[in-house]
Amino acid sequence: MPTDDMADDESDKRFATRSVHAGTKHIEGAVNTPIFQSSTYYLTDERYAGWANGAQHTLIYSRLSSVNSEACVEKICAMEGAEDGELFASGMAAISTVMMGLLSNGDHVVASADVYGGTYGLMTEELPRFGINVSMADMQDPASYEAAIQDNTKMLYIETLSNPVLKVCDIEAMAAIARKHNLLLVIDNTFTSPWGCQPIAMGCDLVIHSTTKYLGGHSDIVGGAVVGRKDLIATLFPKKVHFGGAPDPHACYLLERGMRTLSARMPIHCSNAATIAKRLEEHAKISHVTHPSLVSHPDYDVAQRTMPKGTGMLAFVVKGGDDAALNFMRGLKIIFEATSLGGVESLIECPFNSSHMFIPEDVRHAAGVVPGFVRVSIGIEDVEDIWEDIEQALNHI
Repeated sequence: MPTDDMADDESDKRFATRSVHAGTKHIEGAVNTPIFQSSTYYLTDERYAGWANGAQHTLIYSRLSSVNSEACVEKICAMEGAEDGELFASGMAAISTVMMGLLSNGDHVVASADVYGGTYGLMTEELPRFGINVSMADMQDPASYEAAIQDNTKMLYIETLSNPVLKVCDIEAMAAIARKHNLLLVIDNTFTSPWGCQPIAMGCDLVIHSTTKYLGGHSDIVGGAVVGRKDLIATLFPKKVHFGGAPDPHACYLLERGMRTLSARMPIHCSNAATIAKRLEEHAKISHVTHPSLVSHPDYDVAQRTMPKGTGMLAFVVKGGDDAALNFMRGLKIIFEATSLGGVESLIECPFNSSHMFIPEDVRHAAGVVPGFVRVSIGIEDVEDIWEDIEQALNHI
């Protein structure tokens, strides 16, 4: 019979095996981790001792940790090659806890203006209220990050792929700069997932995920995760407790279930997106297409080094501006107009009126979110059905 700890160490297994088995709690011989719908846990002497010693994975109270959240953390750590991690109720809860938990009044961060809109808002509206300053550099140009470093800089913040314009970050170059200046390197790896990129192996200290996206994979949960160096996670744990961004057991159960099929889903997402990108490049009503698999992408060589498997994310510009782009989206029959990404179904949005609507127009345009810009999360439907839907909608603008 399987034991409760049969999946404790999957470090010697290949990625697909880790994504299925790592972290799963085979309690009473269950194949899956059962849902522990319990707000609190019996306080044994061992748990009292763990609590007193600050052991963040001691089962005491579900706002701190639960059986279901622990299963998810162990699985993500196994996939990312991380020492430790914490799970959160949303991606923004993860990002804000990293920022507010590791930075203090007087500290400085170097980031990029074309990060996720929620992250941009946190950095430009909230952090300055607490005396934490942010300088915006160019994620495509590591030298610009280094030039922005100040005496009080504590962190470099990057994304594997920028959201939504899909610039590819040279992670190893950024890691070299961070080491040179003794800075923390934090990366959002949501757009590629651990299947597509391994930032810790490239020198990152912490990796953030919106588990809502590819890790969950089915558009049915909201969540976040931070994994990486054990000492940094230990520092973040009490901040998570104080800020209260803990996930519920049902969301954790669905996340663990979703992650078990990550290595099966991602190749289809990426293959479909690459195929659609190539066809869109040749369409008369499209002025520009961005996907890291395209040789026309300015970061193509970097992408081949950092994320050669690709991504299911795709961006393009419809001729005629935002009105034409909106008309195109409203003509789609299979692809669903909605924010978010990474689900099995294809989702589409115009960032100017959704994820980036609160970012000033001049900042959006400078980052590449120009009139007519569309972002698509390509799903795992048949690629020919996806293409036929796009083609008929474009032809009827």
